[in-house]
Amino acid sequence: MKVLKALIRRNVLRGTASDLKDLFLNPAQMELLKRIASRDVTSRCLANELDITMGHAYDKLEQLRKGGYLTRENIGKPNGGNMYQYGVTRVVSNSVNS
Repeated sequence: MKVLKALIRRNVLRGTASDLKDLFLNPAQMELLKRIASRDVTSRCLANELDITMGHAYDKLEQLRKGGYLTRENIGKPNGGNMYQYGVTRVVSNSVNS
């Protein structure tokens, strides 16, 4: 929540309040958070579940992460490289599950 408040304050002070809409969830994003609230997911997992491309799944997850709703951890690929696992932040998890 501190991240959200800081982003709002910064945008308002900079005069970019029109960007505030990017900080709030639309119904599709809220549904996605509910879907993954109880577990961690990768973009591949989400892409398979929603029948979308991995790139589209990554974009959805990154948008929520940049908004402060998800955390990301590099769990690495078995053969090397990066693989990220996303989880709902504690504050969001409490809101979604209530």
